[in-house]
Amino acid sequence: MADEQWHPQQEGKFLPDGSYELRIPYANETELVMDILKHGAAVEVIAPEALRHTIMENLRRAQEKYLLRKNGK
Repeated sequence: MADEQWHPQQEGKFLPDGSYELRIPYANETELVMDILKHGAAVEVIAPEALRHTIMENLRRAQEKYLLRKNGK
């Protein structure tokens, strides 16, 4: 992610634990959500809480589909 250009005004930095923090201004979360989800477990949305909730809800629904399929439903 550190090498990707998501937005001209993005701000990124490496943290002491080796992780990378990226701050991106956005108006519509639809495209951003898809970009975040394509990175799977390699990313975590910290804020804003509404975006974090949207990501969690998308992941919950995806997991539900896989669990239903596994249980033959």
